[in-house]
Amino acid sequence: MTPKKILHIQLLPLLSGVQNVMLTLLDGLDREEFEIHVACRPHGPLVEALKQRGISYLPLPLFVRELSGLDIPVFFRLWHLCRKHKFDIVHTHSSKPGFLGRIAARLARVPLIIHTGHGAPFYDLQPLRVQKFYMRLELFAGLFCDRMVFVNNYHRNFYLRHKLLKASKALTIYNALNPSLQERLVQLPLKEKKRGETVIIGSVLRFTRAKNIVMTIIAAIRVCHARRDVKFIFAGDGELYELCSKMIKTNRLQERILLPGWQDDAEACLKEFDVYLLYSDYEGQPLGIIEAMYAGIPVASSNLPVLAELVNKSNGWLIPRGQLDRLEAELHKIIDDPESYYEKGKAGRKKAEELCSHEKFLAGYLSLYRGEKP
Repeated sequence: MTPKKILHIQLLPLLSGVQNVMLTLLDGLDREEFEIHVACRPHGPLVEALKQRGISYLPLPLFVRELSGLDIPVFFRLWHLCRKHKFDIVHTHSSKPGFLGRIAARLARVPLIIHTGHGAPFYDLQPLRVQKFYMRLELFAGLFCDRMVFVNNYHRNFYLRHKLLKASKALTIYNALNPSLQERLVQLPLKEKKRGETVIIGSVLRFTRAKNIVMTIIAAIRVCHARRDVKFIFAGDGELYELCSKMIKTNRLQERILLPGWQDDAEACLKEFDVYLLYSDYEGQPLGIIEAMYAGIPVASSNLPVLAELVNKSNGWLIPRGQLDRLEAELHKIIDDPESYYEKGKAGRKKAEELCSHEKFLAGYLSLYRGEKP
């Protein structure tokens, strides 16, 4: 049997959530059934990860995140790659690769085109004209793919409600973890804390505006000034890292609010946390929360609808978004309620196993790749 040739299109050569979800999928594919290629910007840990796996890498050196005149040559580069390699399947990831890649693949007459959104390019904190602009782009790009995968039900329902996509093209496949990581995380002991013991609250995240990291740091500073029985660890990097670091140094809290930088070993970080905190303004479906749930760590998150599909009062705390005083107050309540961590962590692990299993994740994508009817 001749393997099906499949091209995955990414933008950044990083190893953050979107790229790790793709790698988890690629690791589960039978190389006798699929010949795998990945296109993205050159240089970076994703490119090294592809090389280690023996996966064909196709560079897109002009690809940038912002809207740019460079998008035109990138588009023609994608079209040329599709024509040259005669791919059976093109699978795009995230907004900009999804827009350019879907159109280029269809014009190159690729038989099967799949797009995974990993969220949406529009959200309610944007100016209305910006939201409408991106919605029109998504409506147009949706004409050029066969199926669109959503990583949560909220965004799928939004697209259908606003008629951005035909219902026959839309489905939800929740993100999942690499099976070996998942197995290690479920072996971690559930947290048992007593009142008065130091509580460690942390997360692994990108220091970006979407993650609302500045407000999160301000709340952590306030809580640390008010009490001594808490410590925060925020592992990651990004454009707001230096600002956050300066805020912590100004308040002389470097020993209680730690910013260790980007960590490739999420498992090591999770072993330290008693509570996982992610107070985002916008999300698709963060792997960090799924990892925390498998590790049996209760999760405190903003009350975004996409996060409420993972977090509820049985396995964590949903905190109204964008309210600094409310976040600070809720953190005090969480620290004062350590006896709840064990049961919440247990419930979170069970929910992760039901909702975000690797078996369902892989079966969902394989069904698409094989052209099976839903």
